[in-house]
Order: sequence, then structure tokens, then C-alpha cells
Amino acid sequence: MGGLDEVRDLAEAVVRRRSLRLWDVEMASGSGSGVVRVMVDATEGGIDLDTVTEVAEEISRGLDLRDPIAGRYTLEVSSPGLERSLRRPEHFASSVGKKVTVKTKQRLVAGSHRIDGVVKEATGETVKLDAEAGQIEVSYGEIKSARTIFEWNR
Repeated sequence: MGGLDEVRDLAEAVVRRRSLRLWDVEMASGSGSGVVRVMVDATEGGIDLDTVTEVAEEISRGLDLRDPIAGRYTLEVSSPGLERSLRRPEHFASSVGKKVTVKTKQRLVAGSHRIDGVVKEATGETVKLDAEAGQIEVSYGEIKSARTIFEWNR
């Protein structure tokens, strides 16, 4: 098991105990040290700063004990935010009914890589979007990047 998998397992255990949801775990290397980003969310509503702080402290203690990452790194724990990255099928599934922007590897709609629409359905293989050009089904392997779009209520 690699360092990222160990961090993910630890973070998953911490958030599950608190009835939270692990949104994502990322590792990025920089000059001399790396960054481990853990994004957590509440299953309903949002997550408050005190909870994020408590989760960060617990994950930090677990990482100190297990030491799954070689070298120096900075741990960052946060909410995925209002406009969150969608990288896995479960991200899309939890975003059904929300407006998103998807950038694809191939030009799929009107010669463009970009599709703006509402997530209508997400399976293990594809996501269906209700876009201006109609309903579009995109396989996850075709997606370069995707994120939700926050709209202010007027």
C-alpha cells in the first residue's frame, strides 16, 4: 500500500467516526517538501471550522504514528468548497441536480471541450448532463476536469 492509500485509509476512518464524508485526498510534491490535502465534508449542510480543525489534528496524530510518507510534507485539511472538483464517480453521484462545468479530452459539443450543464445521472461508468445542446452522456475516462458551479440565489 502506497503513502496516498494509507493517508486515504486513515482519513476515511477519522471522518467515518465523526459521521462526515471524505471528499478527496491529494498529494503534491514541491521543492524540498510535499503537500497532503485532505478534503472533508458533512453529509448534510456544511462543515464548520472547529470540526475541520479537530479532524486535522486527529489525522496529523495518525500520520505521525504511522509515518506513511517519506520526507517532509505539510498537511492541509479543508472543506472541498462551494465550487468543488469532481474527480470520481461518487463525486458526480453526490452532485446530481447541481450545475457543473466539464472539460473533456475530445471536442464533444459544437467543437468545444467544455460542457456546462446540470448533472442528471451518474453511474459507475458515465455521467449524464442536461446541457444547452440537450442531454449529453460522457464517460469518466473522457473527462479532463470537472467542478460544480456555485450560483447565488437571487
